[in-house]
Amino acid sequence: MRPLKLTMSAFGSYAGVETIEFTQVQGGLFLITGDTGAGKTTVFDAITYALYDRTSGGRRDGNMMRSQYADEEVDTFVEYTFLYRGDRYVIRRNPEYMRIGKRKNADGSIRFVKETAKVSLILPNGSEFQGKKKEIDQKIEEIIGLDAGQFTQIAMIAQGDFVKLLHAESKERKKIFSKIFQTQLYRQVQDELKEQARAVSMELKENEQNIHREMSRVNTESLEDQEEWDALLNLEMPSKEMVLRIVDSLIQSGKAEYDSLDMIEKKMQKELEEISAAIERKESINKIFCLLEKAEQDLKDLDGKKAWMEQTKNQAIKGERAERASDIEGQALRTRAEIRRLEKEYDELCQWMSNHKEDELHWKNQLEEAEKEFEKGEPELQKLIRSLAEILPKYQTVSRLQKDCENYADRLGKSISLCSKLSEQYEETYRAFFSEQAGILAKDLIEGVPCPVCGSIHHPKKASISMNVVGQKQVEGAKKRRDDAEKDRLAIQEKFQEVRANFETEKTTVDHLAKECGIDFEKQSESDVRVLLSRYERELKDKKKQIEGLRRSYQTSVEEKQRQAGRLETIKNQKKSASERFKQEHELFKEEIAKQKFTSQEEYKEAKQWIERWQDKKEAVEKYETSIVEARSRIDTLKLQVSGEKREDVESDKEKQTGLKDQIRDTNNRRMKLHSMNQNHETIYECLKQYFSEGETLAGKYEILDHLNRTANGTLSGSAKLDFETYIQRKYFKQIIDAANRRLAKMTSDSFILQCRELKDLSSQGQAGLDLDVYDLVTDSVRDVKSLSGGESFMAALSMALGLSDIIQNTAGAVSLETMFVDEGFGSLDDLSRERAIRILRELAGEKGLVGIISHVNELKEQIDWKLVVSKSGHGSHARWVL
Repeated sequence: MRPLKLTMSAFGSYAGVETIEFTQVQGGLFLITGDTGAGKTTVFDAITYALYDRTSGGRRDGNMMRSQYADEEVDTFVEYTFLYRGDRYVIRRNPEYMRIGKRKNADGSIRFVKETAKVSLILPNGSEFQGKKKEIDQKIEEIIGLDAGQFTQIAMIAQGDFVKLLHAESKERKKIFSKIFQTQLYRQVQDELKEQARAVSMELKENEQNIHREMSRVNTESLEDQEEWDALLNLEMPSKEMVLRIVDSLIQSGKAEYDSLDMIEKKMQKELEEISAAIERKESINKIFCLLEKAEQDLKDLDGKKAWMEQTKNQAIKGERAERASDIEGQALRTRAEIRRLEKEYDELCQWMSNHKEDELHWKNQLEEAEKEFEKGEPELQKLIRSLAEILPKYQTVSRLQKDCENYADRLGKSISLCSKLSEQYEETYRAFFSEQAGILAKDLIEGVPCPVCGSIHHPKKASISMNVVGQKQVEGAKKRRDDAEKDRLAIQEKFQEVRANFETEKTTVDHLAKECGIDFEKQSESDVRVLLSRYERELKDKKKQIEGLRRSYQTSVEEKQRQAGRLETIKNQKKSASERFKQEHELFKEEIAKQKFTSQEEYKEAKQWIERWQDKKEAVEKYETSIVEARSRIDTLKLQVSGEKREDVESDKEKQTGLKDQIRDTNNRRMKLHSMNQNHETIYECLKQYFSEGETLAGKYEILDHLNRTANGTLSGSAKLDFETYIQRKYFKQIIDAANRRLAKMTSDSFILQCRELKDLSSQGQAGLDLDVYDLVTDSVRDVKSLSGGESFMAALSMALGLSDIIQNTAGAVSLETMFVDEGFGSLDDLSRERAIRILRELAGEKGLVGIISHVNELKEQIDWKLVVSKSGHGSHARWVL
């Protein structure tokens, strides 16, 4: 990456639009210099912010970088143009920040306007990359090949963080190298081995659980050595041979007992069948004797009623002549009554059909009118109900967010006033301090000796020192109070922006929903909305219920009309049929009266009355005669069946039968239990054989995978925690160290070099493998890199950063670094070491492109030709190139 142009607007200490053209630097090495607090580091912050939405030191986000000197109409943004692998990219990014609006609120209070965060990326072909902020950030990181943390360690080393790469732990270097040298594949191998070993381990555990589960299902009530089985159950992995032997012995003993019980049951079953057959035969004979006794008694009872029955029979014959005519007459009378009933019902139905036409039309019209009205209003009513239900829970949320917003707005207004006041105090103190510097210089001027400022040898009007001298500590104290207040303002402003954004978003959503419902969210309370929602829900429910009731009424009316129409036709046909039948029955009755030789209706009526009075007695006579015949026939049959037999005693046989049944039931229960238990044990035996076989296979597989996993992931006991990926990264690390030592040797005159810690010296605790030591060539000893002095650490860290850059350029890595920025560090070097370091950086700039340095060291100003001078004033800072 090579910077071409950087534009900062209202960013950090730069109040207006400041543009830095890096293409003006011809020598490759340049210095950024200026007063403390002028904004030198802000140049690096702006580049890092444009790329990663954060500053180079990582202590401030972009939304904290709005310049306090900027006018309200000036926008805050950074635009960065750079080359990467020959392609030109442009990034423009602005943070989210709150600024005072041009207009105030109605009550005269300060009105704040929010600027939302944005980022755009212009690709080499001139098109803008399409996507949301997160997607654009990912694209930029993909182009550079480094995340923000890695970028600030190897390309833009921020103030105070210069030695981080040098002092980084092994695991931190591993993260950096993984992305730079794309060693994730080896970590994937580690992870895959670890996952496979874990999976097989889980399968082994599951296999052990399966074995113990099957063992726990074994019924051990007939086991001879229970203690041996309990001991096996308590083992993590019991002996296959012992377990299978015991289960097999239970199966064999269970089968033998089952066969024995089966033979016993069959014998008892045969005996039971013989006893049951004897009992059945004896009870059958005894039952016949009982039936014979009862039949003889029944015959005696019937003989006692014989005389009365004969008399009744003779009387009944008298009325038989009128029976046929009476039946025919009765049927004719019933037919005539039926005709009258049908005529009445027919007339009533005709009248109902006439009246029902109006009712059916009424229900139909009402239903159609109600359905049209419902179809027209139902969608809007449903929409109102959904919107009102969504609005209700937002009342409390909006109220809470509004209170929070008002609170933070008040605090922010007070904080801005305080910042403005403290800033003015600092500027006044600084100007007073600066004005005293002339008097301090003038007091040592001697006539004839040149002035160190203007060179004049005459000093006619020397400046004097006032009585109230402002010192450096007062200036620093005023600056600290201003900076602390600004820090508090930024924190309050950030929280206010967050709360305000949440409030406005929620308020906009609720207002939109309320307008759709035709209500004013601010004027109508939550209880008003609840009442309105309840009313709409009840209205919708009532309309649906009304339509359903009308539909049922109309359908019932139609169905009833159809049913009654069918019934009317049926009655019409029945009436016609009954009339014809009545004519036939009346003619038949007259013929029967003549046939039975009744001389008058009075004679027929008397005979008819006798039949009605004595009909029951006639039936009793017929039943009596039938009973006599049946009783005599039954007695003859039963006597024939018991010929040569006698009554038998069956109680003793029944007692024996009951005992046998109990024994058979108990034996069968035991046999079924044995059968089930044997089947269960056979299933368990086969499962155990399978699980033991699978366990042996899994154990062998796990032994191999576990060793590979622990080797690849560096978890072998007693050895260094060196995993596969780190092992590969050590190759690159050693190359980086070799490249670093070539420059470090020049800087230190071969007094010490860096070296990768040997495997035998690595720690067995935590991640290791990328540890760094110092080999002292003077004392021939090895020590920890953290034991270096400040100047030595600076040179070693600079060499490491340069070495890393070399290796990245010489490998097939995804990162192309053509630029390096260094913030401070030279103040810890002596003159000779500083000259050597500058010489190395000049060589690097000549090889790779551009090296920028921020420093307060005056000697660097003389050693480096190209300088970016940053100057500050009470209205913000400015930057310009000076040769």
